[in-house]
Amino acid sequence: MGKKIVVQEGLDILRDSLNNIGYEVVDINNSNDIDAIVYMADGYDIEYHNNLANMNSGLDITGNKGTVLINASGKTIEEIDDIIKKRIYSPLFD
Repeated sequence: MGKKIVVQEGLDILRDSLNNIGYEVVDINNSNDIDAIVYMADGYDIEYHNNLANMNSGLDITGNKGTVLINASGKTIEEIDDIIKKRIYSPLFD
């Protein structure tokens, strides 16, 4: 089974492409342990942002756990796949 990811509603081509390369695309309201959320927005107007951890809360995310947020704007499917696999955007600073 592939990594569980959520894709913002309306990004059907992206959802289908990620599904085709092996990711399990799930509904955020019906799943636990989501590996990534892929959206196309400024990050504040995605309907499920309230489900995400506040990084100022002191939540321990060691052990490579937690959900990676990926803004798909300007990214190819290959770049998104790479971000999900590495769990980071790289390079962090140019």
